[in-house]
Amino acid sequence: MALSRMEMYLAVIKVLDNWDLITQRQIMCKADLLNVSTPKEYLSFLVNLGLIVEKTLGAKTVYSITEKGQKLIKYFRLKDDESIFGGTRIHRID
Repeated sequence: MALSRMEMYLAVIKVLDNWDLITQRQIMCKADLLNVSTPKEYLSFLVNLGLIVEKTLGAKTVYSITEKGQKLIKYFRLKDDESIFGGTRIHRID
């Protein structure tokens, strides 16, 4: 079953809640979203909403979660086993 756009956005936020300052490729690998054709579009959307922040460290662009993004984690109970992701593969994010 394909994930909805919202599920993909929340998967990215959940990864960033567990890992800080990681690259676009690392995010997509950890969220199991390698099949997404335009990952930058997803990240830009979340940056524009203020849920994540994009930083440049040397030659790399890295991402981290904001306080607003952490509030979203709590709102959707993404740390609970009974989150909105019940029945999807997203619960496996480390």
